[in-house]
Amino acid sequence: MVYKHLTAEERGKIEAYLDEGLRPAEIARRLDRHRSTITREIQRGTEARKANSIARLPYQASSAQNIAKLRKKNCGVTKKATIHNIKTILKYLNLKYSPEQIAHSVKSVKVCTSTIYNWIYSKTIDFNIKKLRRHGKRYKVKSSGSKIRIDRAFFENRTIDLRPEAVQLRTEFGHWEADTVVSKRGISTCLATFIERKTRQYVAIKLPNKTGHAMMAAIKKLIEMYPQGVKSITCDRGTEFVNQFQVGLIEDTFGCNIYYANPYAPHERGSNENHNGLLREYFPKPFNFKTVSQRIVDDAVESLNTRPRKILKWKTPAQKFKLEYARIT
Repeated sequence: MVYKHLTAEERGKIEAYLDEGLRPAEIARRLDRHRSTITREIQRGTEARKANSIARLPYQASSAQNIAKLRKKNCGVTKKATIHNIKTILKYLNLKYSPEQIAHSVKSVKVCTSTIYNWIYSKTIDFNIKKLRRHGKRYKVKSSGSKIRIDRAFFENRTIDLRPEAVQLRTEFGHWEADTVVSKRGISTCLATFIERKTRQYVAIKLPNKTGHAMMAAIKKLIEMYPQGVKSITCDRGTEFVNQFQVGLIEDTFGCNIYYANPYAPHERGSNENHNGLLREYFPKPFNFKTVSQRIVDDAVESLNTRPRKILKWKTPAQKFKLEYARIT
């Protein structure tokens, strides 16, 4: 159903029908309108005319039409950009208040923070946006990595469930887990950590940032350190591990398979997570890895690799790794 306002012609007919003594229901039937529409129209017209008169005046089409025009003019959303609001906001902006402070603390200005920003951007308020604390830019913590859209097939073809049984049971040497240990907030320098699943040999390589290129460079360095000793690497789905081009290049060039753990499943790389916790004994949170050299990191890692382990029948990871690596070289 299409709704439309009464026209001046219809109001004239209402006046004529009322003069004939017709009731609102009959008028509505003749005009093909709802009875409530006619009733409200008659009430609005007569009540407004009674305001300036003691006597009850009859409905008059011309007066009703003028009342309708006035009501239409005043309808809609009330404009908030009043002279009072603009002057008040400008006053507090010059007092170094932020738009958010004005919106929440100045009671006479009943607009939200976004509205004040929009008025400044649209020049409704004559104020230089550069004078604000952050120059109009919203505060955002910078991420050390970029968001990358990954095809679902990329993970499905490399899921941890596709690893050979020997990798899962830790009966074959040369299969590693990987992760990152980050610095305190705001510092991009971090560590790429690797652990060989069978021997628990631990490696940490300092990275300038937590990006895919830096991580792939660390993986290449690990493979160069132990040729033939890196058959696969299992990692999480962080952005530093999902550079599709670099992953494919490593798999094709070095024959090293990359597997990905399931989302929110750090227990699938339990050895690596545990050793990252042990490394934090030397570099407790919050720590800035930019302040230490690779040699200091290597000293901490060597200390971990020379600790006897119950799981290794009280041998050290360094001893077990040396023995296993000698067998394949």
